[in-house]
Amino acid sequence: MEKSTEVTKREVLTVRLPADLHEQLREYKLFARKASINDVVVNLIRDFLAGPGRTEIEQGMTDRARKTYGVALDKLADM
Repeated sequence: MEKSTEVTKREVLTVRLPADLHEQLREYKLFARKASINDVVVNLIRDFLAGPGRTEIEQGMTDRARKTYGVALDKLADM
């Protein structure tokens, strides 16, 4: 199932990959996805941020809130 990578605006991100990883990505593009490397990378990042990355973001937000508002939250818990 090919995901759409069409967006109205794109930002440039330069990533330097080790040669072996670039070759694996090129092979994946050629034989598995039949899409540009850019589209493959966009879809992989989108999948990561929708799954494990989202979990890490939410955990980080929770940790930051606890650190910032911990005293107030403790007082509320005692009410």
